[in-house]
Amino acid sequence: MGLQKNKLATVIAMALSTSFSGGVVAENVEDKVAESNEVQDVDALEAITVSGEGSAASEYIATDSSRFNKLDAPIAETPRSVSVVTRKSIEDRGAQSIQDSLGYTSGVLAGPFGFDSRLDSTRIRGVSPLDFHDGFRSKYGFYNSPRPDIYTLESVEVIKGPSSVLYGQGALGGIVNSTSKLPQQETKREVDLQYGTFDRKQVGIDFTGKVNDSGTFLYRLVGVARDSDTQVDHVEDDAKVFMPSLTWQPDAETSLTLLANIQENEGGSTLQFLPNEGTLTPGRHIGSETFIGEPGWDRYDTKQQAYSLFFDRKINDIFSLSVNGRYTDSEADYKTHWITYVPWEVINPDGTVLRTIYDAPATTEVFTGNAILKADFSTGALSHNASFGTDYIKSTTDTDKYTGRGAGGLINIYNPIYGNVAATPQPVDTPADQLRQLGFFVGDQIRYGNWIASLGVRQDAVKQSAKDEPSSAGIDETVTTYDAGLMYQFANGISPYYSYAESFEPLGKDMLGSQLKPKEGVQHEVGIKYQPVDSSALYTVAAFHIDETNRPTSGGPGITVQTGKVSIRGVELEAQKRLNDFQVLANYSYIDAQNRDGEKSVRVAAVAPQQASAWVSYDPVASGVQAGIGARYVGKSWDGTDTLYADPYTLVDAMIGYDFGDVLVSLNGKNIADKEFVATTDSGRSFYGERRTVVLSTKLRF
Repeated sequence: MGLQKNKLATVIAMALSTSFSGGVVAENVEDKVAESNEVQDVDALEAITVSGEGSAASEYIATDSSRFNKLDAPIAETPRSVSVVTRKSIEDRGAQSIQDSLGYTSGVLAGPFGFDSRLDSTRIRGVSPLDFHDGFRSKYGFYNSPRPDIYTLESVEVIKGPSSVLYGQGALGGIVNSTSKLPQQETKREVDLQYGTFDRKQVGIDFTGKVNDSGTFLYRLVGVARDSDTQVDHVEDDAKVFMPSLTWQPDAETSLTLLANIQENEGGSTLQFLPNEGTLTPGRHIGSETFIGEPGWDRYDTKQQAYSLFFDRKINDIFSLSVNGRYTDSEADYKTHWITYVPWEVINPDGTVLRTIYDAPATTEVFTGNAILKADFSTGALSHNASFGTDYIKSTTDTDKYTGRGAGGLINIYNPIYGNVAATPQPVDTPADQLRQLGFFVGDQIRYGNWIASLGVRQDAVKQSAKDEPSSAGIDETVTTYDAGLMYQFANGISPYYSYAESFEPLGKDMLGSQLKPKEGVQHEVGIKYQPVDSSALYTVAAFHIDETNRPTSGGPGITVQTGKVSIRGVELEAQKRLNDFQVLANYSYIDAQNRDGEKSVRVAAVAPQQASAWVSYDPVASGVQAGIGARYVGKSWDGTDTLYADPYTLVDAMIGYDFGDVLVSLNGKNIADKEFVATTDSGRSFYGERRTVVLSTKLRF
């Protein structure tokens, strides 16, 4: 892959020259490893484990992300941007989804398309990321599987920037990885009762501890039952989740964990694709509760069974082995309506709109796994933390569709009258799509005195075709990617760094049957991480520049040329600090994302150039009182043509609670001023953000 190899060679030479200055030659060319993606890719990493400092601050501040790069490097020693949202932060801010949990993370726009009940949407550095769960990719296709339930998660981690050496194809902006609650040695039993706005009723259970006295077997049982409406009329958010896990650790060097996740969700689409008129631009007001579908027919119901294995073995003082795998079988019944956007006026004079009717049942079957050999050793004055491994994925996604453009009938958008469901044919039976990816990677984090060099290389073979029709292959690519980083750690905790990273995304063939080149991305990042010695704080500053090339654009009727380019640059600041009884989190982001496909650059749609947020928690160790308040500011975002933008908005969140020991009672509120706002606009449509939600939670511990 010819991704500016001259620059890469310079970076690697700089890193290795540090080693030469000590008279020692590093023999390995190495990296961080794993995978990254965007539309159809792979990889099964290991679950990310987050640990802290053993104090109150550790519940809020994650200092380690021990597996995201298979190098077990603390965040302060990783020469690239990483943010982790801990379980304590998730609970304090009352997050009801992964998307919710990332509202106070620098460089991340949570909910770029507003409040969406189907999936978790984010933008990292202006780009939609890949979603991973326990290191395994969690989305294939589009709307064919349930999202992880926030109650079952231990943490949510964001790795920013191109990540193909880490995760494979795609992921120009980065990845979001959520981690499951797994068995623990300490006995904990919790029943969580919730009631909130939109008639939300939820019961959660979380039991963990030893199965036997010796602790060779540990268990965890997590379950969720929810019955809830949403801010959109006739759209529900019901769920049933059963997630048991068992860990066998016969000795201190061996651990085997089995995890099952059985989940059913029943609901619909809160994304109604409402027109700009009456939402963002002048016109008769259309409220955020508006539902233009048909109650009882529109739905987004999903089922999933997933079974995972995590095996870790310390072979000796140098080598350790990890083998991980997951099998997932999911299905979705997706029926919906949306407004038919046509060249003429969308809303008729009598208030009616023409609807498109859509029916798309889908199934997905995925197996993914990896094997990683890690080595900790020294060569003279150099210490190495190396990884060597392979990962594999095979996914089969089958989505049959019927799209009746304009065939869904008329409905009055201001005063909907339901009961007019159009007769629809069976969805068109299309061949299933099969993806196979095999990746090999090697990486090393090399330390010499106060210097840290991180080097990595990965090769991926990606094939995508219609199932049982290999000759129809739309993608058949073998791509090599690289990354590198260099950091210097001063004794006072300040660590400046530089990193280089690449990404790729296979594109298949054009209309004439010619194979397109993969889209390619390159990021240069410089930053400073500051973790004061013996201090419960972490400060980070990062500046980055990302270029994506080989974007397909039209060269005339039936002609595709790959001259498109996106350029993204920005700055991120993040501060986390424990101040006596207060925990403070603050961040600011500036992102300039430009689409350079045409003669004149335009801003990328659904990207807020400026964002800022701050959250302050009051959580005294010697008292049961808990409280928190936060504010999120999101600047205006353009529509992709530089002709219309969604207004800036500021939202206020709050929490108050009391811990009685065996009982914790808390009241969480998001957007407590109940601001109705358009999150973003794109292609003539406006996307409403989340309205006020208030949840009373009672946790019973025994």
